[in-house]
Amino acid sequence: MKKRNKVFMDCDPGIDDCFALLLAMKHLEVVGISTVGGNTGLFNTTRNACYVVELAKRTDIPIYAGYDKPMFTKLETAEEVHGISGLGAVEIREPNKKPEKEHAIDVIIDTFMKQDDILLVTLGPLTNVAQAILKEPRLKKRIPQILCMGGSVTAGNYSPCAEFNIYADPEAAKIVFDSGIVIKMAGLNFTRQNSMIPKDVTILKNMNHDIAQFAAQLLSFSVNSDRQSELCDACAISWLIDPNIVPCSLPMHVDIETKGEFTRGMTVCDYREYIGTDPKMDIGRSVFYPVSQGVRNVVAAMEFDQDRFKKLLFDTIKSYGE
Repeated sequence: MKKRNKVFMDCDPGIDDCFALLLAMKHLEVVGISTVGGNTGLFNTTRNACYVVELAKRTDIPIYAGYDKPMFTKLETAEEVHGISGLGAVEIREPNKKPEKEHAIDVIIDTFMKQDDILLVTLGPLTNVAQAILKEPRLKKRIPQILCMGGSVTAGNYSPCAEFNIYADPEAAKIVFDSGIVIKMAGLNFTRQNSMIPKDVTILKNMNHDIAQFAAQLLSFSVNSDRQSELCDACAISWLIDPNIVPCSLPMHVDIETKGEFTRGMTVCDYREYIGTDPKMDIGRSVFYPVSQGVRNVVAAMEFDQDRFKKLLFDTIKSYGE
């Protein structure tokens, strides 16, 4: 049997976070989940995380609430994407599962200071992780890798330049991206290559068990919201589950813009060395000419195998009913 990666997940559920959690709980060893204010605020994100692990019969996984606000700015939320509760139009009962008493950043510190074989997955604003690094700087040498759903090599969604998770707390993102920790960035340029459609909702509905029906309701809200439904966080976690879902990723230096009038929250990706002669390809897939730049602190996902992802997603949701 293939050894499962051990992960600690920091997230803000969120429709796409719920799909990511369902994938992770089947394919990875999830040692803990922390929540952060992001998509709909900490109360909802924590409750939603508790509900999903309870629905999946994985109440053994501890959940820890973290920060509800970014480090220096007001909280930005995304109810227009995720619904007021974060779960679209789904109305849920209050889960019996409750968060633990410890604060998320203390648990992040304790987990990574004591163990060597755990990866950190971040699916929301990076407030908790940045605060943990500030409180315990030795984490920079203790966290072996961060899989981050955030940023973009190209365009944003909150603004033309900025993706929501990074824009929500760019100062925190800068601390994390400047930390020296290896970061695998699953940004919008990557996740936008996925498109969930009404047919996918029908596939879930036809599975006819509780988790599939829950997933179908979530996806239906996204598909019917007059926007492309990408399930960004699920795309990100799939990279860790099946690396072949990402046929191409490129190392590059990434800075976080914290002050720009029009660019605040931008992941400034230095891909100059990949620019070639083909005007139809803004970013090539191999070094065209070397450029002196900072340390290549990020491996950015560039290409996405949608068919492989959807098979993983549907097979996983189906397995919850078996």
